[in-house]
This record gives sequence, structure tokens and C-alpha cells, in this order.
Amino acid sequence: MEKIDIEQMRQKLETQRHEILHFLGRLEDETRSLEADSAQDSADRCVISLSKESLFERSSQRRTLLRLIDAALRRIAVGSFGVCFTCGDAIQRRRLEALPWTQFCLRCQAEIEEEVGSNLSARIPSHTPEIWRRAG
Repeated sequence: MEKIDIEQMRQKLETQRHEILHFLGRLEDETRSLEADSAQDSADRCVISLSKESLFERSSQRRTLLRLIDAALRRIAVGSFGVCFTCGDAIQRRRLEALPWTQFCLRCQAEIEEEVGSNLSARIPSHTPEIWRRAG
């Protein structure tokens, strides 16, 4: 990629990183406010528990994305941004524009997803309802 393209990607990644950190701060505030609420009965405790679980899931997803963004920023710093981890080929420009934190070219990503999908399908027991087997 040209130097200006990499600089644009770096700026995009930095902006996304900042937005994620801001979002995580808001989630922490929400979690603290839930902990401050005194649950009156089992229904209140159940709602608070479900809310905390939802906040944890959203936080976990954002932290994962934050790690991917930080790794992409490190690759920019060392000059390996835009190179597939698996095959070493250049990652397509359109793919990087859509997912600037990606580590794999489209071909390798498809192979990884196919492998993961086949591993998951192999783990689904035969007595599992048909609709769940098809979803795997």
C-alpha cells in the first residue's frame, strides 16, 4: 500500500480505538450503577444479573476488537501492515478498507472459517435436533 493509504488506515484505526475506549468507559459506568442498585426481590436480582451479563458480553466483544486494532497499529509501526499472517500475500485493499484490523487475506480467512466450521460440526452430537446441526 502507498504511504498515504497506510496513514489513512492508521488514522481510522486510532479513531476506532478512541471510540471503543469511550464506549468501554460508558459500559463500566453502567456496570457500577447496576452494582449500586439494591435489588429488592428475586425478579430485580434476575434483571440486574441479565443486565450485567449483557454488559459483560458487549465489553468482551469491544475488548477483542481493541486488541485487534492495537495489533494492526503495531503492524503499521513495524511495516508489516496489509500482509496476510498465513500466506504472506498482500491483503486486498477493499478488505483493509472494510476491516483495517484484519490479519488475513480473503482466501486464508475463508479457509480458517471453513476449518473452524467443520470442527464445530464434528463436535455436535448426533442426538442434537436437526435445526441445531444445520446451524453448526
